[in-house]
Amino acid sequence: MEWGLLGGERLGGTRRVRTLGLGAIVRFFNERAVPGLGGVWFGRQVILALLGIHLAGTLRREGRGPANIAAANAVEALAVWLTLSRNGWPRDARLPGYLKLQQHAGGEDPTFRHAGSRAFYVSQPMRIGTRDALPMLGLVSASSRRFNSYAVTERGLALLEATCPRARTPLRLWAGGGSLPVRRKVIVDELDPTRPLPDRAREILREAFLSGPEAERARRREALAFVEGLRVRPGGHTAWDTRPPEIRDPAHWADMRAGAALAGVMEAAAGEGPGGSVLGRIEARMGAAGLRRLALGDAVDAPLVAALELLRSRAQAFLATGHDPSPGRAAARFCTDCIEADAQTLVGRLVARDGRILRLIDGAILAGIAFRGRPPRESDPDDAADAMQNELPEEAPEETVPPLPEGISRRIRNLAALAPDLRAIPSDADGA
Repeated sequence: MEWGLLGGERLGGTRRVRTLGLGAIVRFFNERAVPGLGGVWFGRQVILALLGIHLAGTLRREGRGPANIAAANAVEALAVWLTLSRNGWPRDARLPGYLKLQQHAGGEDPTFRHAGSRAFYVSQPMRIGTRDALPMLGLVSASSRRFNSYAVTERGLALLEATCPRARTPLRLWAGGGSLPVRRKVIVDELDPTRPLPDRAREILREAFLSGPEAERARRREALAFVEGLRVRPGGHTAWDTRPPEIRDPAHWADMRAGAALAGVMEAAAGEGPGGSVLGRIEARMGAAGLRRLALGDAVDAPLVAALELLRSRAQAFLATGHDPSPGRAAARFCTDCIEADAQTLVGRLVARDGRILRLIDGAILAGIAFRGRPPRESDPDDAADAMQNELPEEAPEETVPPLPEGISRRIRNLAALAPDLRAIPSDADGA
């Protein structure tokens, strides 16, 4: 889930997820925006995951079989560590785990087993974002959505050959218990997540992105044309009332607009923005007062009334989109409840839907296992330890994406960042 707050948010020291029971509808709207893209936002994110799957399959055929997940995690961790080490430890969104990997700066090369462990690298690797994209792109065959069931296809092999033809043999030896070669410039060059893809790899990846069933292919083609068109619009495209010419299907734009409206509802209900959401205000109030329990009848104070009014207005805005497909009906029911329920009833329903940060038990609001009691702060020492585990952007950095309509799916933002790796002939502006 990638849309707004619903995208498995990571807030400081505790991984806090508030889907409010609407995870399926969030996935639906993201799929309608850019089908199958998942959490991919740059080309080598795909390459590293695919290389891990290929390596695992090769070793299994030799009778030494690590699981795909273990191999992909190890390859990704090695790629990030080698790149940081060679380049002098620069900060880059495509190099997660900076804080944690820095503990190993100047040390011995990691073994295959150690590189794939949480002791060495982040617990939420970039590989996770490729799970849906790899089968959609036709780079793997899959009997299920389980990453360990994936097998590299001919197209996947062609992409690896175009991207990292010389790194695969030394990596196979490394995974089998051997050492990395002393001379490794070629390996680092081919694994470096910050490098643009070679021309042939871009051609293969673009062809893959624009393949598949017609309905899904059409939406991906239009979404790509939209973000590519932003390159010649200095101000981007920020108006929901104007459908961009590249999005030819009005239903496509309507789906994205409805998804953004729902993201606004969820932000008002459970977000961590500066204004404070309904659930965020309750948590902050309990934290400030040192409370672990708050009677539901005492929860509705003047600031919370204002937050509830914002939630109701955004719920009305979602309903005004008139979104009709059946998955959207769950969101419509939720928004209708937000509008029609009285303040205390609405607060109780929201807390019951949360159940992790705040819980509703016997008419009282209790602190849950992910309770913090205040907004996250970057300077907190407790947060620093978790940042070392989970240091990973869930979407493309804001500065890499042109201005877009408020609340638009992260998949559109991610596609805008991915677009340079889908161009067969890179331009000078891409830094190629």
